[in-house]
Amino acid sequence: MKIPKTRDFNYEIPLLSFIVIEKEQGGYISSCIHLQVDGYGKSMEDARLDMLDNILYFLNKNFNSKDYKEHCWKNLLDLFETNEDSGVLWDRYHAFQVMLAERGCTTDQCSISQQLKEVVRKIDELERKVKELEGRVIRIEDQMEENPERFVVTLKATNDMPIVEYVPVQSII
Repeated sequence: MKIPKTRDFNYEIPLLSFIVIEKEQGGYISSCIHLQVDGYGKSMEDARLDMLDNILYFLNKNFNSKDYKEHCWKNLLDLFETNEDSGVLWDRYHAFQVMLAERGCTTDQCSISQQLKEVVRKIDELERKVKELEGRVIRIEDQMEENPERFVVTLKATNDMPIVEYVPVQSII
């Protein structure tokens, strides 16, 4: 996963690798190998999301706290260096990556930045549609105020929801 620059976090963090492990007693642990930050959950997705929350908390503290800000990049680099604990995780991660490659699967399409860009694009599209619809409603309301006799009110029911339509008289004739 990649942590992009945002309004709340003005740094781009290099690609972070993680692995999700099923616990013997049930549940999952998602572990960011670079930062040695874990997340826990009943499902793989819950564990991954908990790990992401913990990563974002760590990064915000590391980069935005006056106590750590001076050494934030050095702290990050120290965590990126392989140690005994991360070496075991890297071995499992690399074995998993090779298995995916052998099966013809790619993991490149699952980056958080791509997902965020898609969500932002959809939000922008919905905001444009809402503004367009609001404009239509305002124009119809203005026309109704000016010439109420030019509109016919019709009632419809869709999925047990009443809908009031204001139809211009000329479109009925």
